[in-house]
Amino acid sequence: MNEGILSFLVILAYLFILMGVALYCYKSEKIKNVESFFLANRGVSSVLLPLTMIAAMQSTFAFLGAPGMYYTHGIGFIVIVLSQAWVALMVIHFGHRIWQLGKKYGYLTIGDFFKDRYDSNFLKVFASAVSILMTVVFLAMQYVGSARAISGVSGEQISYLFALVVIAVFSLIYVITGGAKSVVLTDAIQAIILLSGIVIAAYIAIVPVGGISALFSKIAETAPELLSRPGPKGLYNDKNWVMQFILLPFGIWLCPHVWVRSLMAKDEKAISTSAMAVPISQIVIFATSGLFIGLSGHLLLQNLEVPDNVVPVLMNQYTNWFVASLVMAASIAAGMSTINSMILVCSQMFTQDIIIPFMRRKLREEENLLISRIVTLVIVVLGTLIAYKPPALLVSVVIDVAYTGLAQMAPAFILGLYWKRCNRTGATFGMVAGIVILFLTRIYRINPLGYPGFLWAFLVNLVLTVGLSLMTEKPSIEKVEKIIGYFEGAR
Repeated sequence: MNEGILSFLVILAYLFILMGVALYCYKSEKIKNVESFFLANRGVSSVLLPLTMIAAMQSTFAFLGAPGMYYTHGIGFIVIVLSQAWVALMVIHFGHRIWQLGKKYGYLTIGDFFKDRYDSNFLKVFASAVSILMTVVFLAMQYVGSARAISGVSGEQISYLFALVVIAVFSLIYVITGGAKSVVLTDAIQAIILLSGIVIAAYIAIVPVGGISALFSKIAETAPELLSRPGPKGLYNDKNWVMQFILLPFGIWLCPHVWVRSLMAKDEKAISTSAMAVPISQIVIFATSGLFIGLSGHLLLQNLEVPDNVVPVLMNQYTNWFVASLVMAASIAAGMSTINSMILVCSQMFTQDIIIPFMRRKLREEENLLISRIVTLVIVVLGTLIAYKPPALLVSVVIDVAYTGLAQMAPAFILGLYWKRCNRTGATFGMVAGIVILFLTRIYRINPLGYPGFLWAFLVNLVLTVGLSLMTEKPSIEKVEKIIGYFEGAR
């Protein structure tokens, strides 16, 4: 048996261990209702919530995509680290508020908030539809990254398609059997593995170039454009860099699989510790390890056709098969943890915000759970089909499509939490216009005045939300007091 197959078997053993965790969750606590299936009964502790937050945020986007971005575009990609300071603050402020509202009013999804705040079924469905669409794109990229990792570490002995099917089947089993509890526990394990794995991968990558100091010296001599903006391909110019710093955090935090962590929290301590976990994981993954791997790959691997393969190729060439397989198992951990969370939350939004509200009768909990599991299967199949024809760079797809699309919900969401005058008309027209402009500028590759389309989409969205709210009738006092008045009363 050759080393490629042995590497695949090591990763397969890891996936079966995680399956054991999922089955344990299924047997130890019978899932009786949708709240336990989707939110782990809102009881995730201050130990588990930070780990599941790390695992949900740090996916193959981080383990494979970040080194690929540094390999291609250089140090300008470090803007991702700066943006995470905003995400940590959002978890503390917005996350804490939505946790309180979720406990008070029983919110399951972001659509529940929009329905409650703006008294609008359209906004509930539209916000959830946008969230699902963007998350499925993100989910497909996780499948791509995980399948590439398996295929790469096996030396192409395992085809990309077969690896993709393996990942899809295992992710489906994890979610359907154990629900949120299974996702949280497997996340906790995988967060530790992925953080350890990427540090080990960085060490393996920098040894052949002579260490960190030698790495930067050699890059400065051979490819100095990688150490400054806008980078060799001009991606990180001033306008793009600043706009990603300002807008990207909204898209990251409004990722449903990240946002929903606030609803899962057991208490305030869990919220605050999960916020602290965000910058720590960013420093380990993006500011150091991913940077070292990407730059080392640029020196050691010339003209890599798929930049996202820099990690598996380096592991295959500069360490033995067993260590390489363990490191890539960490990459699989990064992908699987996010995949599981995304599948769960997409099923949650689709069933609770789009299917169930339009049923002619109230469903029993068993019927609701059955529909949720069927939808979960459909989402896995859809994500797998999208991943069948993957792009070269995962990160560009996630940033250009998923994060910027999700950021369009930020004006209506944040103003709805803090500004009493914000109303249904402003929120509706703002959000719809933002999504339409985002897609039109993306499809036709239009950047008016040199600024990226997602900035124009966000600004038009914000102006319409504020302007129309001021020009049209005031929102229902009852609805405003239910949300904003709740916090004023708490003080």
